[in-house]
Amino acid sequence: MPVILPSEKRQFRSRLVYFALYASLALGSLSMVYPFLLMASGSFKSRVDVQELDLVPRFIHDDAMLFRKYVEAKYSERIVEFRSATGDDAPNFRAVTLPYHNPVLVADWTEFVSSAEMPTSWFLTAFGPTQEGKIIQRNERAFRQYVSDLCGNDLEVFHERFDEPIESWFFLKFPPERLTDRKYQLSSSPLIEAFYAFKQTLPLEDQIYVSCNASYLRYLKLAQLGGVDSHLTARSNLPEWEAYVRGFLHPQFIKVDASQKEAWVAYLESKYGVVVNLNKLYATDYSAFDLVVMPENRMTASVQLSDFLQFISDPDLCELGALSLDTPELRWQTYLENKYGSITATASAHERHYESFSEVRMPQVEADLKYVEANASDLRVYFVGNNYRMVLEYIFFYGSGIENTLIYCLAAIALALLVNPLAAYALSRYKLPGQFKVLLFLIATMAFPGVVTMIPNFLLLRDLGLLNTFAALLLPTMANGYSIFLLKGFFDSLPQELFEAADIDGASEWQKFWMITMNLSKPILAVIALGAFNGAYANFMYAFILCQDKDMWTLTVWLYQLQQFSSQGVVFASLMIAAVPTLLIFILCQKVIIQGIVVPTEK
Repeated sequence: MPVILPSEKRQFRSRLVYFALYASLALGSLSMVYPFLLMASGSFKSRVDVQELDLVPRFIHDDAMLFRKYVEAKYSERIVEFRSATGDDAPNFRAVTLPYHNPVLVADWTEFVSSAEMPTSWFLTAFGPTQEGKIIQRNERAFRQYVSDLCGNDLEVFHERFDEPIESWFFLKFPPERLTDRKYQLSSSPLIEAFYAFKQTLPLEDQIYVSCNASYLRYLKLAQLGGVDSHLTARSNLPEWEAYVRGFLHPQFIKVDASQKEAWVAYLESKYGVVVNLNKLYATDYSAFDLVVMPENRMTASVQLSDFLQFISDPDLCELGALSLDTPELRWQTYLENKYGSITATASAHERHYESFSEVRMPQVEADLKYVEANASDLRVYFVGNNYRMVLEYIFFYGSGIENTLIYCLAAIALALLVNPLAAYALSRYKLPGQFKVLLFLIATMAFPGVVTMIPNFLLLRDLGLLNTFAALLLPTMANGYSIFLLKGFFDSLPQELFEAADIDGASEWQKFWMITMNLSKPILAVIALGAFNGAYANFMYAFILCQDKDMWTLTVWLYQLQQFSSQGVVFASLMIAAVPTLLIFILCQKVIIQGIVVPTEK
């Protein structure tokens, strides 16, 4: 009986009730949709904008936010590296502002980098591993693909060639670089060699040239020498400069005058005595100490490099006047001086206020802004898909989660459509003794949550030796009390005349079950199948406990593992991807599902 009679529908009070009901339903739907939209928006975000609660990510329409996301990703979420390379003193990437970039300045920088032929060890790899490793970036993928191509995409070949114990290509990364740190030395491993070969393929926009002047400023700050001249020129007589160069700056940026050759030879001769001892450690074949040269490779760890560091660190061995620097900044300043002739002409061309060439820093942040402006659309597409790309790579190329989930869901649906209809058919067609008690028992199982039976199921399956098998996932859930109760009600509504006619025609019980009951019950069977799919697809805890072998993990377990070392944006993206199969099935089958819910009620 309706609450409001048809004759009362046009009354003001009735319309007010309708309005209140629809308003309540609308507000209720918004209370569910709004959090979902926030999660969808958050799946496109990174650390720089994850705190903003906007339904449309701001980088899609805001150039300033797009620039912040770009520099955050380019400098691998390391604000210290950004400040060192650009001279910006922003406390974090959210505080980065758009710089003013002079076209002539950026053009000069591009021309300089293209023609200077600076060593590969002078620039950092942009878009590399982040500090916490919670997001996979562009050049991580490129390096992974580069090494994979070298190995023919064969992980066993990689293990033999590079002697690195990785489970999957997904976990192949290159180490963070500290190119100005004196203690940073490379190992002579094949993977490092492959990494530096990969670095040579990077485009200009993916090269971050290190600033030795910024490193010098950090040294002065740590040494509490704020009043000292902070410009790291080619040569200086300040004791702070000498202490920094001799004890803190990486040797690849230090040049030693040829006049120190005799002192170098004397040092080696006093240390090793005979050249044979030196050859054993250096792996060389010098016939005399006079032939020993200073190491050209000052990045790879070796005994020769250790001797060189000791030599330049000791004032009694190497004269201060023989030490000079060769850095990206000094070469950039020399390039400008040769091109413009004076600091005044340089300042005029760049629209800057320079007093000396030592003040001219590398305009990398200006070049970054120009690149963002020229490639804004492509960058937006890249950032929209970055988190999703990481999730898809993880589930497709690491483990067998999709395969296991597909097998599990199909088997769960097949068993649910076989076991439950058979049980419901028996209860519907035959008046069994104690049928009411059986139905009561089936309904009573709905009163107990699944976690109550988790431990007994685990112990039983362990004793049966079924752990880490599909049987462990399928057997406890293939019969469902609610599904049997629902199917029995639907079967009871079918016309009995059909079964009587089948009996007259001599149909067997199986023919009546399969050709009449199952054929007329497609709507409710669709509901049962959907419930079985949802139960299997979302079965995380059982799958995690009963199948602890990685080879048996389902998709939800793999996504849970991904979330343990991922950023919030990746977590949201994984949840969005996990919801897609259920959403698609409901959209494609909603007509049949609604029939299964409504038809029994109408009958």
